[in-house]
Amino acid sequence: MIKTLLTATVLFTAGCSSLYAADVAKGEKGFKKCKSCHSIAEGDKNKTGPNLWNIMNRGVGTNEDYKYSKKFAAWAEENPEWTDELMDAWLTNSKKLVKGTKMMYKEKKETKRADLIAYLHSMGEQPGEE
Repeated sequence: MIKTLLTATVLFTAGCSSLYAADVAKGEKGFKKCKSCHSIAEGDKNKTGPNLWNIMNRGVGTNEDYKYSKKFAAWAEENPEWTDELMDAWLTNSKKLVKGTKMMYKEKKETKRADLIAYLHSMGEQPGEE
């Protein structure tokens, strides 16, 4: 399967007062902070956290090879799909959303969260791909 490089920017509006042209390359660079706990390549094994391949196109808490906490599983039932807005809230402060989560990463900067979300979108099945 050939990996499609996104050349267009993604407009991100979740929680933003104005539009921001998110940068996939900056998001990939920012993801380096996540690599200690998450893999992102298709077929890679889970680490402390689940593999994030195709995360923006699959349901919340649906990695069958990963054991989610009971609290996260309950939260996932209430929030079944990863939207840009939900991912933005998660990256802002996951512990506020799910008490006791292992997720330690917090990103205060809105633009960095937007870049990371654009990267997560790029690391999955693209519309029209089989």
